[in-house]
Amino acid sequence: MAVQGTARNSMHCTDQWQALAGEWVEVRLGGHLYRTGVVDDVMPDASGLWIARDGLLPRKFIDAASGFEVWTSLYPRSGSDGF
Repeated sequence: MAVQGTARNSMHCTDQWQALAGEWVEVRLGGHLYRTGVVDDVMPDASGLWIARDGLLPRKFIDAASGFEVWTSLYPRSGSDGF
């Protein structure tokens, strides 16, 4: 399945939220997909980020302390992916 030109299996969880502004991400909670979208803004200390409004879905704050995981293809993993 392609997502914004990126194979879903190339995505990985990251804690580097500060660099995600403008990037398309998947947000997961408890191992389940919670929301997808473009990161609108990020807290300077990476304690949270905002997913931009998308159609009827409102802008949403994602709080790192609440257990959310953010998955991106921005920083490919080294090793098994050939990088």
